[in-house]
Amino acid sequence: MEETSRSKGTTKSERYLAQLADRTFLNLWAYPNVYRDGLVHGRRAGKELCDLLVVCGDQVIIFSDKTIAWPKNDDVNLAWSRWYAKAVKKSVLQVRGAERWINQNPDRLFLDSACTKVLPIKIPPRNTRKVHGVVVALGAHEACSNFFGGDSGSFMIHPSLQGEEHTNLTSADYFPFTVGDVEPSGSFIHVVNEVTLDILMKELDTVTDFVDYLEHKAVFARSGNLFHAPGEEELLAHYLTHMDNDRHGFVHPEDRQWMPEDKFQLSTGHYVGLTEHPQFIRKKEADKNSYVWDHLIEAFTNPMLEGTTIVPDGRPDNIAQIEVGVRYMAQEPRIIRRLYGEAILEVLQVANQHDRYFRCMLPSQENPRHGIGYVFMTYALPREELDCSYEQYCQARAHTLYAYCMEMLKRCRWVKRIIGIATEPPPISGGASDTSKDMGMVEQPTEWTPKREIEIDELCRQLDILQEDRLHFTPIGLDEYPRGAS
Repeated sequence: MEETSRSKGTTKSERYLAQLADRTFLNLWAYPNVYRDGLVHGRRAGKELCDLLVVCGDQVIIFSDKTIAWPKNDDVNLAWSRWYAKAVKKSVLQVRGAERWINQNPDRLFLDSACTKVLPIKIPPRNTRKVHGVVVALGAHEACSNFFGGDSGSFMIHPSLQGEEHTNLTSADYFPFTVGDVEPSGSFIHVVNEVTLDILMKELDTVTDFVDYLEHKAVFARSGNLFHAPGEEELLAHYLTHMDNDRHGFVHPEDRQWMPEDKFQLSTGHYVGLTEHPQFIRKKEADKNSYVWDHLIEAFTNPMLEGTTIVPDGRPDNIAQIEVGVRYMAQEPRIIRRLYGEAILEVLQVANQHDRYFRCMLPSQENPRHGIGYVFMTYALPREELDCSYEQYCQARAHTLYAYCMEMLKRCRWVKRIIGIATEPPPISGGASDTSKDMGMVEQPTEWTPKREIEIDELCRQLDILQEDRLHFTPIGLDEYPRGAS
């Protein structure tokens, strides 16, 4: 494999955005300063497509970042008009241009201005692709805070304000430091500033949580039911504290269907109140275990980007073809990562007491979600290391992992695919810190023939794994916002 060299951003704000993106979307799916190719004076040359491109599965997020100093002008309306034109309007044009290019030339995206290094992640097909535009408009938050008497500095949200009305003083909905539907002719474009960028990417720090919010907000903003929100953070607080069919959503405060005449208006203080609530604080504490999952993902993505991933002979060795399994892991929301992180920690706590130990995390048959299960296995080096090379050990570990995954697919036919992860037990105190890891993915066969079932049963017997007397299924649920002791 070749090393993939990603930009870290060319400006201070781009570098900060890139850091946030690596934490939220993880490094394999976030690419600052992506370029498109073209001809300039007869020569092939690159032009920047956007400041940050995120591609994960069917989700594509286009970020355009502009830092524009607030104009020195006593007339706040004139200053807002000038700042908006440079910081927001130009970014909207960049987002729209990037959307058009991706639609027309999805295979002509590059990591360098010379257009020699192709974007390693494939753009999803147009019929399944979901594109989200985010404008990061910096430089006005202090003026905004001062204008509103020292509040958070986030822009007000007023969806009925559309397009050119954002700077048209004669518009009935015009108000400085207010954003609505900035370009209503296409997909909804979200506008954030210094304050709300940090908040969104802190509270929604997985690709699934982030795009779920963007999708719900876009629909709600264009539904006609959202009249006004004093800031993005207040809208987010309502979203995070309301559920719609087991998912967060913009639920009517009276817990009924929205009617065309309903006009929802939020007041200030909801986000601060949420962050100070004991259950929210307990959520943050409980979520700490979830980052075990993030670290496990990066244990695979870092070598992929460095070009050091070991791929079996005859298998594809480019990122676009080997990232599928780890991508499924990255698409898990934070609450599921918490559950899986806790399971992995439980395994690692006892793994050194066993030559082999495993935990399987499966979706329930009643609510399979995307139908993906996981097997996490620790497999110790043979006690007589002289009798077994490390290569032979790795082969035996991968063989055992395959058997675990196939047997679980056989038992749980509602699961579409299982991703298996195998590693050495954690080192004892004073031992070596590095452990190798394997990943494999198996999919539910079209048909389980008697012959196939017998083969898997026999393999499990040979390896002495998953025998009936040692296999236990335990349903597990969890509260996103844990309650305190009663």
